[in-house]
Amino acid sequence: MLIAVAAVLSTLHLEGDVAPDGGDYVEVPFTVPAGTVEMTIVHANTTPSTILDFGVWQPSPTAVPGGDFRGYSGGLTEAITIGVAQSSRGYLPGAITAGPWSVSIGKAQLGAGGAHYTLDITFDDAASLPVEPTAAYTPVVLATEKRWYKGDFHVHSRESGDASATLQADADLAHANGLDFANFSDHNTVSQHALIAAAQASWPVLALRGSEITTYSGHANAVGNAAYVDHRIGLRGRTVADLVHDTTAQGGIFLVNHPATDLGANCIGCPWGHEDDAPWDDIAGLEVLTSGWEVGVAAFTPTVLQLWDRLEDAGHRLAAVGGSDDHTAGLGEGADGSPVGQPCVNVLADELSEAAIIAGVKARHTFVQLRGCTDVSVDATLATADGGTAQIGDEVDGLAQVALTVHVTGGDTDFAQVWRDGVRVAQQAIAGADDTWVYTETPGAAAHRYRVEIINNGSRRLLITSHFYVQGVTAPAAGGGGCASGGAGGGGLLALALAGLVARRRRR
Repeated sequence: MLIAVAAVLSTLHLEGDVAPDGGDYVEVPFTVPAGTVEMTIVHANTTPSTILDFGVWQPSPTAVPGGDFRGYSGGLTEAITIGVAQSSRGYLPGAITAGPWSVSIGKAQLGAGGAHYTLDITFDDAASLPVEPTAAYTPVVLATEKRWYKGDFHVHSRESGDASATLQADADLAHANGLDFANFSDHNTVSQHALIAAAQASWPVLALRGSEITTYSGHANAVGNAAYVDHRIGLRGRTVADLVHDTTAQGGIFLVNHPATDLGANCIGCPWGHEDDAPWDDIAGLEVLTSGWEVGVAAFTPTVLQLWDRLEDAGHRLAAVGGSDDHTAGLGEGADGSPVGQPCVNVLADELSEAAIIAGVKARHTFVQLRGCTDVSVDATLATADGGTAQIGDEVDGLAQVALTVHVTGGDTDFAQVWRDGVRVAQQAIAGADDTWVYTETPGAAAHRYRVEIINNGSRRLLITSHFYVQGVTAPAAGGGGCASGGAGGGGLLALALAGLVARRRRR
């Protein structure tokens, strides 16, 4: 039996300084010799208290965003291996072209003195890595009925440099926690796409292709992107608008992640820094909660809702989504983390497929169960002028009266709220495991938006819907009035109820 032994074609040592000025990225060119089947790059940052990110492009970065991308480690310190048949996590296998390549170094965290890097590159004529099963992406449909599907738009596997979960462990946990779909949003890579395509046939959960576009001024999820989206804002004039365009041009959607989560060096670039320059009309949604409910719903969600309402006031329409941001398949996430499916995003879709889920989010047919899929749920609908029924996210014209039906299950002793144009206008106590409330008001000849929220008896949010959009008309003159029954809040609730006519009926 003959055993192939790899021969080292050549080695290369490079090092240099990274200055804090001059942009966020430094490109280090190197040359790959002919005959290379696998290369290994050992990289190091030798300056304490600084963080550098590393990625590789072939043959050298071009003007085409992501066109020559081979992978990204971020701050992962382990060696990079790129091979014809198999590469290390976060990197794409494929042909290795002789000639100029480059390592891209990102300035994640630098002091005034900058940092110093070293690169030791070995070029081999044979492979060393075992080959994992991969497949080309093929659209699949796991269910054909139109209904609300439950999912998580923010899940990491070990293809992210800072994650340890296997794809299988993520899929198993998603299924166990009641999900229909999960978006695999690994940091600045698409290496997971071929792996999930090979595994999809054995999974009961639909895997969405995704990437977390992780920049130093904000994070976002691409959903349904076939190719890498170059995240390097500032390099060769790249802007946040380019990130959005390159995502939507692939048929994907762009979702802003944890826009209010400012944890400093513990999450570099986490808060969204592009309120003023992002193309909001092309952005599909934003996370109203990311990661753990115990911490996040109080610390971050109120600020996110303020941002959301500012954007909606300016005429932009965005879906409410959420994500666990799970990196460990539920192991040791802690109070500020959360396992796959917590929070749980509900999407009204024509079928369980990637295209249908994307279409549902674009239509803003979403609501978020902030604690998870088995928590209190809602079926909220709005009567149309012709006697039909509008769903969450719909635009309804010509209404002389708003009649918003809020059917709540599993919410006994909780409270349902109606928010109009970012202001709470009514609240109703929920009695029993199955309760229905009808909120009515006369909108007048004005445009309004309405969303439903569920809170517990400690006033902590449990559920948030996307908005209904109403264009009202002047109602004919009529007498009569209305009142609200039940609920908490004493005189404050009475004042809220007087803002609209509230009727309530118990479903039996």
